[in-house]
Amino acid sequence: MALTLSHLSALDVIRTLRCEGHDLTKMDVLGLTKPSPWDGRRWNAKQFCPPQWQWGSPSANRPLDVLVPTRSNQIRMAHVRQHSIWQKLPPHSILWLDENSRVTSPELTFLQAATYLSLPMLVLLGYELCGHFSRTADEPLEGNVEINIPAATSTEEIAAYLNSFTRMSGLALAKEALSYVSNHALSAPEAVLATIYSLPVQEAGYGMGPVALNERIVVDGTDYERTARSRYPDILFSFAPVGINYDGEDHLDLEGLVRTTRNAERADGNEKPGAEAVLREKLNAVRNKVVDDNTRNRQLMAEGWLVLPATKENLFGWGNLDTYTQELLACARHFCSVDTSEYERVLDDTDNTRDRNQLLASMLPAGRPWGASHGRL
Repeated sequence: MALTLSHLSALDVIRTLRCEGHDLTKMDVLGLTKPSPWDGRRWNAKQFCPPQWQWGSPSANRPLDVLVPTRSNQIRMAHVRQHSIWQKLPPHSILWLDENSRVTSPELTFLQAATYLSLPMLVLLGYELCGHFSRTADEPLEGNVEINIPAATSTEEIAAYLNSFTRMSGLALAKEALSYVSNHALSAPEAVLATIYSLPVQEAGYGMGPVALNERIVVDGTDYERTARSRYPDILFSFAPVGINYDGEDHLDLEGLVRTTRNAERADGNEKPGAEAVLREKLNAVRNKVVDDNTRNRQLMAEGWLVLPATKENLFGWGNLDTYTQELLACARHFCSVDTSEYERVLDDTDNTRDRNQLLASMLPAGRPWGASHGRL
């Protein structure tokens, strides 16, 4: 019978499938089965090679996590970590991959992650699984991030799944982490911001949650402006009608504008008019984006929401997000008449500041922003 990948191996598979465009909510559901070798009587490295096996060979650097029933045959093989479960799993626990492999569902994978992740990192994972982006299996922090994909699950589905257990390793931590997670994160930066703002102070967060992500706000547009009738701010806070729109590094495609300008400068002869036309088109596109951003902010203010733009420079760098947050709180205090002293005391606490910035740095890529065209910062 097929092997069921779990824990870190399951998370790798889930990320791989999502980055390839698979909708996990439409995958076939199966029960947990007792594994047995599909080639011979004993487990050996040859069985973990293509075409029979598609999910990487067990190695010292990347052991294979496998879930088995309590009374299952033992998988006695180097670099295979066997996890047994003593109770019956809920129906939506195992997903079919192929004839030789299964994988734990996103809900069970989240629960299992509570046994090896800290609370902040588990919250960050929750935003990923319940959002419309995915990190890569090989380089989850430093690699590209795939965006505009179906969510793997939702906070409601994870909550229902967790509530089906009375006892399970990691259950209490998983439930606590889920309380800080919201649906519909569209990118990794949104998830990082939502995590750090939602987490309580004792977990090195700002303690400013709960937050709502990409919530629809109906606005009044005019035919002259040709504006959308709805806006979707990245993050909205619950303590005041304030929020954040994260404008990443390629938000205005300035690199594309520079590239188009250089192409126009190098063009000559019959190519010159066409290159200049392309440049005008690109310039208009960038300008229209600026106009739309200003219109968006104005429309949201007209509906009673003060949504501030944030950039990569506000997110990266020691203390930069604290400075941004101080300004956001000042806006809430001056324009919304909200008492923000509780949050400001957190910002003034030196120990909290150190812990928060260390946590934030651990959630961000150290070498470079997330890859171009795949949710770049």
